[in-house]
Amino acid sequence: MDPVMLVEVLDVHGHVQIRQRVTGVGGQCRIGRSLRCDVTIDDPYLAAEHARLTLQQDGRVLVQDLGTRNGTRVDGHLVDAENGQLLSHGELQIGRTHVRLRTEEGQVPAERAFRRDVLRRHRTLLALAGLTLCFSFAAFLQWMQAPGRLAQRILIAELVVIAGLALWVAAWCLVSRLTAGAWQVRIHLAIAAVCVGLWMWGHWLYTLAAFALQWSWIGPFAVLLAALVALAAAYLHLRHATHLWPMVSLLLALIVPPVLGGVWWLVDQQIDPRTVNRVDPGPRIYPPTLRLAPSMDVNDYLTDVAPLKREANRNRQQSLLETPILDTNE
Repeated sequence: MDPVMLVEVLDVHGHVQIRQRVTGVGGQCRIGRSLRCDVTIDDPYLAAEHARLTLQQDGRVLVQDLGTRNGTRVDGHLVDAENGQLLSHGELQIGRTHVRLRTEEGQVPAERAFRRDVLRRHRTLLALAGLTLCFSFAAFLQWMQAPGRLAQRILIAELVVIAGLALWVAAWCLVSRLTAGAWQVRIHLAIAAVCVGLWMWGHWLYTLAAFALQWSWIGPFAVLLAALVALAAAYLHLRHATHLWPMVSLLLALIVPPVLGGVWWLVDQQIDPRTVNRVDPGPRIYPPTLRLAPSMDVNDYLTDVAPLKREANRNRQQSLLETPILDTNE
């Protein structure tokens, strides 16, 4: 069987733009900017005829640089301009373009099972559930605050929710389009809506439980749950919007929510003092310190009273001798 090679030109995202198949011993593929080349690439850092790939008898490919200024690199190392380099597979860097070389000698990975995760499979249902949570909480909050003029207040609250979700989803959709090549609107909408809905209803349940139970640990526990929801949302956004490795996505998800939370805290510190309804609670008032002592018998408690009484009598007599009391009736 004749040897064969496949030349694939990749874009900045690693997607294949051009494929060129070459068969037979001595088959060549020239790469450059010239129309005379077999693979023409519009890259200003390429020469007119930059590199030549030649099939060998053993199925490997001889990579030769055609005396260019920037050279041809294989795995980051320059190819020898005189002798070239033999490859069975690998990735070439020609100018600023990456070219993947495949032959029959290269190992083909095993077939992957086609499985869609829960978010991708049920993205529409999850998006509707998240929007229901957000809109229902906005209406419920307005009903709790001001039952009068309810329709107008609910409409304004729903528009605010829509605007906030639209900005959130639009930002991640743009990242997804630039990095993954697809908008994935429903996936990012499902993540954002469910996250915001859980935050809203979770905060209301926290305030209700904190008032009813008066447990001191509820506050830190609620903050931890909110942080976990933010971590999960950031991780899912990164996984569906980029080609990053799972561990890199997890690390970024651990960094982004605290940074955004810090920015929000700083903004709140600037806005809250200027709020007319703000009441400064002042310093906390704690109960006085209590000292508990074991109970004593009354006689033991009054043991030191007798000397004190004798001392008081002596002081009284001395005072009377020095300044006697005059009888005013005489």
